[in-house]
Amino acid sequence: MVYYPPKKRFDLEKIMNQDIDPPDFKQGEKKKKKKLPLKKMAIILGVFVLMMIVSGGYFIYKTGSTFDEITGEQNSVVKSIIMMLPLSDKFFKILPVEGDEGSVIDQLKNNKLDRLNFLLLGIRGANDPNGGLLTDTIMIMSVKPQTGEVALISVPRDLYVEMPQSDHKNKINEAYALGIKDGKHWKKGLEYSKKTVSNVTGLDIHYAASIDFEAFKEIIDTLGGITITLNKPFSETNQFAEGIIELPAGKQVVDGDTALLFVRARFSSNDFDRAKRQQQVLLAVKEKAFSLGVVSNPVKIISILNSIGNHVRTDAELWEIQELVVMSKRMDTSNIKRKVFSTGKDGLLYSSRDNKGSYILLPEGDNFDKVQNICKNIFN
Repeated sequence: MVYYPPKKRFDLEKIMNQDIDPPDFKQGEKKKKKKLPLKKMAIILGVFVLMMIVSGGYFIYKTGSTFDEITGEQNSVVKSIIMMLPLSDKFFKILPVEGDEGSVIDQLKNNKLDRLNFLLLGIRGANDPNGGLLTDTIMIMSVKPQTGEVALISVPRDLYVEMPQSDHKNKINEAYALGIKDGKHWKKGLEYSKKTVSNVTGLDIHYAASIDFEAFKEIIDTLGGITITLNKPFSETNQFAEGIIELPAGKQVVDGDTALLFVRARFSSNDFDRAKRQQQVLLAVKEKAFSLGVVSNPVKIISILNSIGNHVRTDAELWEIQELVVMSKRMDTSNIKRKVFSTGKDGLLYSSRDNKGSYILLPEGDNFDKVQNICKNIFN
């Protein structure tokens, strides 16, 4: 006969006939939790999978539609997935997505490209009535893929040059607008700018991109601001309708609005100092983006895509951009070569006036031989 102490006694028949748990038989032992019914588990799992599909589908849709806008290519995501598959070159001959034989990316992947040059253009915005398509910023980012060395070359917007395929001269900041006017499409603007800058610098320009003020501000705000360091205080109190800018010396974090005023200001200094600040901000954006791991954060990516969809244009396709991002992670930004062509010592330019009396810049010797020599040998 089995004896149970009073506190441990229970009704066996009641337990067998009802869905209740027996009491614990060991002092301090917790009751076992009921297992979640299989039907409920299946429902929860199904909802989770559905959420993943919906969010993933939206992300793919958002990525695809945005890159279709900024690259001017349809189905850019699908095409890029195909291009990035580890398939043989022969496979792509049956697809309408293959690149040209010996393309820039092919050379980059096979370590046959000694130097890659990317033209960056900053514009007010296509809808701005005050010269919205004139390029306030003209900068070449030059990279040596094998070593990761980087150089930034700024070309002043007032440089007076011969326009490609024409018999007249204009300021170089008009090239983008002239290209769009003739070709009725922003891709023509990028192509015309590449030819114009290439004629001046003697460099092969492989890719180009334009970004307007709105995207510039929103991207920096999405990153949570950028960090810049000033050797002395900086202020611009009489140029902008948006307000004044006053920054103390030292290390500080600035938001998108402040960063835009910082790179646009020129009355308190000059256009050449402004080019140096533009280079400084570009590097700060690059450092912040990679330090935050933006490329692996879907929320930040979608936020940035919302900003750049209507405000950034490039002639690089999505699959090419992916390869360029991979390359950019290997860039050595600890010792960047920088050049701003100016009217100062070793700036290689001098100021003058055109036949309408407008301020222009011309190269020393009235040719671009010295300018091209600097650009070609900037890493030496």
